[in-house]
Amino acid sequence: MSGSANHEIKENIRKAYNDIADKYLEWTEPTHKTRLTYLNLLLDSLNSNAKHVLELGCGAGVPCTQILAKKFDVTANDISDSQIALAKTRLPDDSVTLIHGDMMGLKFQTEFDAVLAMYSIIHLPREEQSEMLRRIWGWLRPGGVFLGNFLEGGFEGDVKGGLVGGVMMGEEIRRILGEIGFKIEVDDVVVDVEVEEDGREKEVAFHWILARKVE
Repeated sequence: MSGSANHEIKENIRKAYNDIADKYLEWTEPTHKTRLTYLNLLLDSLNSNAKHVLELGCGAGVPCTQILAKKFDVTANDISDSQIALAKTRLPDDSVTLIHGDMMGLKFQTEFDAVLAMYSIIHLPREEQSEMLRRIWGWLRPGGVFLGNFLEGGFEGDVKGGLVGGVMMGEEIRRILGEIGFKIEVDDVVVDVEVEEDGREKEVAFHWILARKVE
């Protein structure tokens, strides 16, 4: 995909999440239980010395960033400036550093104990999704943990009104993570029920992965 096409995808994403910023928390509330289930798995997988966590696609910071901020120094990123503005009103500035912008533009000197990306990497163009996983591996300290989810099955190419760059299937995700140097510890498929604008419900399956950077 060309650079201009990638830019258009990301600009559409930024505008879309700006437009729905005030409604997003209500819309995503049905997924909070799933998010918290996997967040707890992540927390249980970390050692007692863990201090630094990176969240890609933090939205307004509810509910996961709020919980992380009580335990860790958190760096949280989102492409939507409106979502970042909402997060600033909900998160403590003494333990959370908010960064607005494309996650592909992030660079860090700090090594993180954990990186989580819930419903966020899927918005990248397909070729950037695998590159982002490689960058996450580089940002993690040895033994660090990655938690993320990906669309699973039934979709091809552009979906959700052009806001998803492409779909990596479960087998491909496992292969890429293994090649990078991750050891997969949790590998689940969970079905979300999304409510369309006309009120109809739609089931969407997501592949949830918890993987550790091999020491």
